[in-house]
Amino acid sequence: MIRALNLAMLALTVVICFGLYRVTHAAQEREADLRSIETKIAEEERAIGVLKAEWTHLSQPSKMQAMASRYLDLEPMKATQIAYLNDIPMRPEGTATMADIAALPFARGADGAPVYDASAPLPVAKPASVRR
Repeated sequence: MIRALNLAMLALTVVICFGLYRVTHAAQEREADLRSIETKIAEEERAIGVLKAEWTHLSQPSKMQAMASRYLDLEPMKATQIAYLNDIPMRPEGTATMADIAALPFARGADGAPVYDASAPLPVAKPASVRR
């Protein structure tokens, strides 16, 4: 009886040791994966830092001004071109047509045909009760 109990305890000890070995080995693998992922994250953060520095360098106002004068045919803004949003007259309610919507540049497909949903509501004017 005692001999069988000792054998059972020995077998249980071997099974527990084997299980502990497997858990320890799995934990070490996960730690190695974690270190690898942390290294990749650090590399990506460094790359993001480089890209941010490059973006800051390229978006300096003096550089933007030089590129705008070189590549764009712009003139300085005149004081007569400044207007306030309230100066723009609102369209009377219900006057928008599907032709108006089709005339928008982004409302044309590759073949040039108007692209719109006929069931979509038409744009309406701002209600008179809403003032800014």
